[in-house]
Amino acid sequence: MSVSPEPHFRSLDLPQKHVTRAWMAATISAGLTLVFSITLPSYDAWNFIDVAILAGLAYGVWRRNRVCAVLLLLYGIANEVILAFDETARFSLLRVVFIYFYFRGAIQIFRNHRNGTVPEPAKA
Repeated sequence: MSVSPEPHFRSLDLPQKHVTRAWMAATISAGLTLVFSITLPSYDAWNFIDVAILAGLAYGVWRRNRVCAVLLLLYGIANEVILAFDETARFSLLRVVFIYFYFRGAIQIFRNHRNGTVPEPAKA
């Protein structure tokens, strides 16, 4: 029997908050992108594709899907790299915080699958 060096907080359910923060950050990002796509004239129809991708990946992370968690992390990093090369784009600390949430959520999903303790998503 192997003992994990990571503490278990089953009573507080603290590790699952990483997954919750990841899908909530993706949902907030999709919502903000949708609002800005509708209200600002400088945004175009491609932003609606961005909203659909973020919403789909957020749903996948909510369902504890490892592929969606990794894709969400890579998508966030790729968007940040693309915006770094855009001269008109401005740095946003919120995007970096969201990437951190995506990273922590992906790590937690992989830990859950490794330990065989994949919890069901919370019912609304």
